[in-house]
Formats: sequence, C-alpha cells, structure tokens
Amino acid sequence: MERLARRVRSVLEGAGLGGASLVVGVSGGADSLCLLHVLKSLESPLGLSLHVAHLDHGLREGSEADASFVAEEARRLGLPCTVERASITPAARRGASPEEAARKVRYAFLGRVAQEAGAAGVAGVALGHTADDQAETVLLHLIRGSGLPGLRGMQPLSAYRTAQGATVTLVRPLLGVTRQETEAFCHLLGLSRRQDATNLQPQFTRNRLRLEVLPMLRQINPSIRDGLLRLSRAVALDMTFLEGEVERAWPGVAQVTAAGVSLDRQALGGLHPALQHHLLRRAFAELAGSTEDLAQCHLVEMARLLAPGPSGRSLHLPAGVRLAVDYSRLWLTRGEGDACPLPPLQEGVLACPGETRLGGWLVEAAVVTPPPAVMPGDPWVAFLDLDALGGDLHIRPRRPGDRFQPLGMQDAVGATERQKKLQDFMVDARIPRLWRPRIPLLVTPRGIAWVVGWRIAHWARIAPETHRALRMRFRQLS
Repeated sequence: MERLARRVRSVLEGAGLGGASLVVGVSGGADSLCLLHVLKSLESPLGLSLHVAHLDHGLREGSEADASFVAEEARRLGLPCTVERASITPAARRGASPEEAARKVRYAFLGRVAQEAGAAGVAGVALGHTADDQAETVLLHLIRGSGLPGLRGMQPLSAYRTAQGATVTLVRPLLGVTRQETEAFCHLLGLSRRQDATNLQPQFTRNRLRLEVLPMLRQINPSIRDGLLRLSRAVALDMTFLEGEVERAWPGVAQVTAAGVSLDRQALGGLHPALQHHLLRRAFAELAGSTEDLAQCHLVEMARLLAPGPSGRSLHLPAGVRLAVDYSRLWLTRGEGDACPLPPLQEGVLACPGETRLGGWLVEAAVVTPPPAVMPGDPWVAFLDLDALGGDLHIRPRRPGDRFQPLGMQDAVGATERQKKLQDFMVDARIPRLWRPRIPLLVTPRGIAWVVGWRIAHWARIAPETHRALRMRFRQLS
C-alpha cells in the first residue's frame, strides 16, 4: 500500500494537484476502489478534497446494485457522493459503438460533477486506468490505424472540455500500476468489489482484445503488455517534440476568429506533411474541444485540400466541423449556420481614397500612379483601372438578376464585352452556397467591378492604356 501511495502522490504532486478538489470516478471494480482508498490515505497529507461519482448506464442487470455499493463505500469513508443513472440514447451514440457512447456520456457526467463540486479549473477528475488499460488502448488504436496521438495512449494528465466550454483536468495516477497490483491491494485490505459481467462479453471490442487477442500475442511475446507500454512512452516523447513545433508554427499559420479557424494555405503547404497534420489536428481541436472523433483518414482528406485547386471545395468532419477552401485559406467552422467564415455584409459608399468600415470589413482604397507591372497574389487585394470605374464606389451583396463580366471573358476580337449571370459565375467558381450572400461586390455605375476575393471584371482590369490604378484591399475585422 505504501508503494502505491508513493506512486500516486508523485503523480499528483508532479501535476501540482496538492490541496486540490478531486472528483473520483468509481465503478466499484478493483481499479477504481484501489484509487479511491489510496487517495483517501493521502487526503490529509496532500490536503485533498475528495468527491465520489458513479454513473449507472443501465446497460445490464445488477447495475443498480453497483451504484448502491459505491454510494455505501463513499458513506463508509465519509466522502460526498453523486450517483446518477443515464441511458445511452440514439442521439448520444451518433454512429459510435455502445461502449464509446457510454464513455462519452460518463466523461460528460464526471465533468459536470467536477464543476458542481468546484473542481473545474482547480483540479478535476481522478480515473483508475491502469497499465493494462493503457496496453489495451494502444493496441486498439494500432488496430484502427491511429496516428501518433493514438499510439501515445492515455496520459497521466490531460484535459477534457465540457459541453459548457469549461476545461476539466483528468488525472490517471495508476497508469504505472498493473491490474494484478490493484487486485492484490483490494485483497490485502479485505475490500469487496463488484464484478461487471459485461467485461466478459466478447462482442465489445476492448473485451475481445483482453480476452482473446492479448492472450494469443502473449504466446509470441510473453511481455506484450510491457512492449506496448514502451511503444506508448516512446511515442509520447516524440509527440512532446512535435507539439512544441506546432506551438511555434501556429501563429504564422492560423488565425482564430469568431467565425472559426482559418489556415494560410501557402504557409501550411510549405511545411513538412507531418507538421501539417498536427496543425490541422490543433485547428480541429480549437472548435471541437478535443480530437477524440478525428481519425487519421480525416487528416489525410483535410491535407488533400491544401493542394492547388479551385476554391469552394469543402469537407464535413466529425463533431459538426466543416472545412472549406478559398484561394488563400482553409476555413474550419462549426455548425451549418456558422459555415461561412465571412462577416455579415453591410452596404455602403466607399471613401476613395481612404478607409471605410462596413460591418466586419475594413476597406482601404488608394490611387497608384503609375499602375503596377505585377498584380498581387492576395485575393483580397485588387488593382483596378480608376478611369474605367466611372463614378462612386459602392459595396453591396448580390441581388437577383446581377450580371458580371469576369476577367478574361471577351469575344474573339476583344472589342465586345460579354457578361454572365453572377449566380452562374459563383457556381462555376465553386463558391460555397452559404458564403454567397456575404461576398462583397464592388459596384460602380458601370456594373460589378469586383467579386471581392474571387475575380475582377474584365473591363476594370489594368490595361496598357491605363494611367491611374485604384488599389483596393479588404480586411476582416476581429
């Protein structure tokens, strides 16, 4: 017991959790009972404030008895206890397996209890995962083709974001302790513990690994558990380095706005593919709160959109996150209603030259003489023939019947202007449907001079006879 107490104390003190409030997730099995009693022995030495929590999923007969057992154990130890029952609804599953859905519901419950108990932001939730659980997790992720974050497995200290947006610390002090040791601990103290019959049912993936796959692997390598743990530690070391690189690269690649997260396609595309994937994971986590639903195949598809190609391409990701592409950036947004990264559009007349604020946009206009020889690559900057514009400049959204002559659209001789429906242009340019009402149009008495961010009008281009150019730049305000 003393050795276990020293190990748990080392983890808690290393995480700065001395004197903290901890909600202890207790199922009634040997692992969680061992954790509870070790923490109880450290309550005074470390100044801990403990709160027991148990969630009854109601998935099997006898689950009510487990809940009563945990409540009685907490009462015997003189600890406050929260016991609730929550069934796994179809909405909670959303395509996940019953065990994965149960885990999500359980973590949400523990996070809520931590907030109500005052643990959120102070400490968090203590979980009884052992070295055997870690080995099973790494093997499960290996079978599923996980990337490095999955092969790292569980961490002694990690964060969980609740549905309300609060962050709760998860601490796993027993990751270096085997299941055999927790059983021996309970036997030594004469602790009765509950046996979950569903742990013996092979239709659950993790159970099948524990009951069938790992015993077969032990015939090849009797130390398979230790081998998987060494793999986990090696990957964790590599991930520490990669996460440091992500932290350094993030400010030059990403911008977090009220609309979502935008990533510079050119800057991101110039990085090593491994770093690209980890930056994309970070961007997804900014919106979803975690990456638990993000698979390696999703990262491959996200990275594929970095390649040169038309704007308007999009990808639906887990947790309601959507990725869309424009000429220069990748946009990650959440929810269909927020799928447009562009700010609401306000109509108005532009100061020329000068600056004009219109809703979420800052528009800069400057006269340039002589016109530049090379056009900019920034889609939010355009050089237009000032004399061809022919009057006041207005910003407005699209209207029914709008027509536009995109740059390059002319007849064989080049003398007669041709136009197309603005709707057709937006479809051809693959501009996402939800973006179209928010795209600014620069309009003059002659017509639409610029579909901002996409194309200028052919008649407004800088031509050999142009004497004065108007430099227009659109910036999104924070």
